[in-house]
Amino acid sequence: MSQQAMELTLLEFFTIIAEEIGRAEIEPMRRAQLANEVSRGASLIMSVIQEILMGSSSPSKQKALVCFKSWVQYGVAFDIIQPILGLALNSLVDNETFDSAAEVWSEIMSSNAAAKYQNTICEGLMPCFASEWARAKHLESLQAENEDIGKSLCQLLSAFGDNFSDWIAARFLRPDIVVYLEMMMGFAGFPGYYAEDEQISDLTLNFWYVLQESLSELQPDDSGDDIGRGQESMEGDRHVTLSSVSSASSITGLNQQTHQAIKEASVQVYIKLTEVLRKKLEYPVQKEWLTWARDIRQEFTGHRQEIADTLINSYHVLHDQILTLLIDTCVMQLDEIQNASLSGANMAENMQLEIGLVRLEATLYCLKALSEVVPHNENIQMPRFFGEQIFGRLPTTLVCRASETALSLIGSYADWFKLHPQFLLPALNFVIPALEIPQLAPSAAKALKNICDTCRESLVEAIDAFMTVFANVERSIDPAIKGSVVFSIATVIQTLPVERSIGPLVGLLGDIFTRSNECLETRKQRMASGNSEMVATHLQTANGETELEPISATMLQQLDFLLSCCKGLQSPLEDEIRTAHERIHLYQRTVDDRTRALSVGGMAVELARSMEQVIQGVVMVWPHEQQIIERVCHIIKTMMTASQFSPLYLPFTTLIHVIESGFQQHAFSCWLDAAAKVVSVYYFETTGGSLLSKLGSSPVPNSPNSGAVPVSFPALPSSSQIVDVDNHLSSANIVARGRTATELENEAVFTHLLSVVVSRTMEGMQSMADMEEHPDVVHSFFAVLSQFVRHAPLAFYSIPPEQTERLLNFSVAGLALQERLALKATLLFLIEFVNQNYDYPELKQRVDGLMARIGPQLMRGILLGIGGHVPRSMVPQLNDSLYPLVGKYSQECRTWMQTLLAEPGFPSKYADQASKEKFIKGIMQTRSPKRFKDEVHQFSNKCRQLDGSVFGSAI
Repeated sequence: MSQQAMELTLLEFFTIIAEEIGRAEIEPMRRAQLANEVSRGASLIMSVIQEILMGSSSPSKQKALVCFKSWVQYGVAFDIIQPILGLALNSLVDNETFDSAAEVWSEIMSSNAAAKYQNTICEGLMPCFASEWARAKHLESLQAENEDIGKSLCQLLSAFGDNFSDWIAARFLRPDIVVYLEMMMGFAGFPGYYAEDEQISDLTLNFWYVLQESLSELQPDDSGDDIGRGQESMEGDRHVTLSSVSSASSITGLNQQTHQAIKEASVQVYIKLTEVLRKKLEYPVQKEWLTWARDIRQEFTGHRQEIADTLINSYHVLHDQILTLLIDTCVMQLDEIQNASLSGANMAENMQLEIGLVRLEATLYCLKALSEVVPHNENIQMPRFFGEQIFGRLPTTLVCRASETALSLIGSYADWFKLHPQFLLPALNFVIPALEIPQLAPSAAKALKNICDTCRESLVEAIDAFMTVFANVERSIDPAIKGSVVFSIATVIQTLPVERSIGPLVGLLGDIFTRSNECLETRKQRMASGNSEMVATHLQTANGETELEPISATMLQQLDFLLSCCKGLQSPLEDEIRTAHERIHLYQRTVDDRTRALSVGGMAVELARSMEQVIQGVVMVWPHEQQIIERVCHIIKTMMTASQFSPLYLPFTTLIHVIESGFQQHAFSCWLDAAAKVVSVYYFETTGGSLLSKLGSSPVPNSPNSGAVPVSFPALPSSSQIVDVDNHLSSANIVARGRTATELENEAVFTHLLSVVVSRTMEGMQSMADMEEHPDVVHSFFAVLSQFVRHAPLAFYSIPPEQTERLLNFSVAGLALQERLALKATLLFLIEFVNQNYDYPELKQRVDGLMARIGPQLMRGILLGIGGHVPRSMVPQLNDSLYPLVGKYSQECRTWMQTLLAEPGFPSKYADQASKEKFIKGIMQTRSPKRFKDEVHQFSNKCRQLDGSVFGSAI
């Protein structure tokens, strides 16, 4: 075997040792012993590597550097590798070993020890970076536009900058640092388009970020202390090719003058960087762009966002200077575009014009990127940009990326416009016409949404002009973005007083209502014809799929627009938490606003009537079309607000009537979702407030052992009364205030709603198979019941008793469901039901009477679920159902469980009598939720044959 072969074999063995030890799974004590043994042997390995690097052939040197890298990755002590560092530096100026040496130094710089030896490492590497050899390699790579030549050098320079930016910042004025920065700048602007021509320029981007951070943290220090003081050093003299690494240099601390000089120099560097990055943002001309593969285009677009992030760092160095630079560039580019346009040729034939627009787009993209950091009160450069000198000259007739980016830029400066409202209308005059142009419409719609949402108060005074501009383009807007446009305008209308909002709403919705009514009339005529083909709502496409026929699709589209409008009209304060008094006061104000607005007739009445006709008309002629009905339900839920009025919003009694009518025709789960929300939004405000205000305070003991003294309870009011347990208080001597006729009528409306919901649901759920087939309906049904029990128990107990018992039996049957969503809703309802705790005799007796009748079956269902008849993931919810049940009805639960668990094989054949008795004893003797849960968990594992297993403990 030759000398070289022996060296390569030995080095391969040493490399494998480091790699295998590093990733081997060894118990800590053994790893510590092994580390000591390795430490003793590492010196020998380093001496072998050192010997090879000093005199062997290039292949052996390359392999030695690879081996050295693996030991650096392993984490061998720095003092052990110190003798080789000088040789590793020498290898950086040898073409044959450079790549391997660069990888070694990248590892060294990212190692934990690098910070301790920062000054020594940096002073050793910097002469290599500034050497003629490195500069020649850098220049060759750029001139040849060949990233393969310079990629390893770029990676090494970038790793150096990423790890030692503080060191660079403190020595920013040194000639070798200047050379280093020039090389990094060259790689940042590497010739060609990223992803298509090169993938090297992005390696430098993180450096400019960390350098800016380091520069911002520099502080002048006139003490004269050495910057390098406290740094560890290694032996030897500093020169380009070293046998060992140099000692720390003695650069004094920064005085005020040096600090100022660094600030000025950094400004020049980042000005140059801004221009370099701006050029890298430029798209190719369209003809070339179309030849790129899709993934290349996506990668290039993603790289532009990375550059945008880097430009933000440039702003933190340059501040107003970067705005001045970019805006001056815009002026020059617009002049070039104007000159190029004089030829009269269109953009496809005018290369000079297209290139000018490409350059302008890159500059606009830079300004858009800076919107995140430009102060909202900036009042020098941005007014200049949005004035006639620049903004007034932006191309409006050309469909190009520059126009698209200009629209995005406008939207990104919405917060700036809020403090500079004088520029809003010119901006909107640029945005709104673009809605007619398909290629620009998405960007225009997004910009409009940002501006309207942020500047809604500022646009109030200009609403008439705003609506005029919208009316001119409405019919040309692509339906795909019209919903977004309607939403944006509605957010502005929402800020208007009720009386002033009516006209703009009519202008916004007039065409939508007209088209909706046309669809309704056409649908009615088809239904009257009796032709089944004409009545069908779906068509089969050529590929065998089905889609809505044109009239139904158009109707769905108009409903989407109405939904967008309703969403836009929602107040930003809608979700605020309010007291009971505030809730009732706000609702009464909306009632007064409605009465006042509709009493004068005119457009307000027409608006309300149009909305009601559309909603009720759709329910009447499309009752079985799920897509359309789901959209109607979404509109209804969006209208539900007790704190604000809009002529477009229908009163809650009308909404309830629509819900009842639609649900009776077809039991879609979305109707139940709407019913649940109408209870939570309107019940408290419309029926007299809390339970305490309705019934007064007449508490009775909850259980014979409570020690409380029974107090007489007023007779339960007739028909339909509702309790809001969220606001239930046990205050003494509070007399029921007596409710108005309207409040009692409203309560009757809610009770009727629950009766309809229960009867219609029960009609469609005749068996477990029905429940399994419609888990969405089961889930939403129990969600409605939970809302009534939580917010309106008086209404819950005012429906016919047979309905109450039937729905409770239904809920017990639901415990056997396998579909998780439906089962979880069932359990949540039962938890809500069991947790009812009223201090009023008739309510308490009603609850206790129902529990006495369904209790045994409820317990059976819960125990069967715990015992393995439902998915194991539902055991926590079963526990949450059992815990309050045992706490509230302890004696009854003991009897029920003893009876049920005495049955052989119940709830599982794997549960023996001892485990059953332990389970009963465990849960009956503790009131600790954690201990109770543990007992349920253990019993469930026993029933499922999981006790003692790792899987059984993971829940």
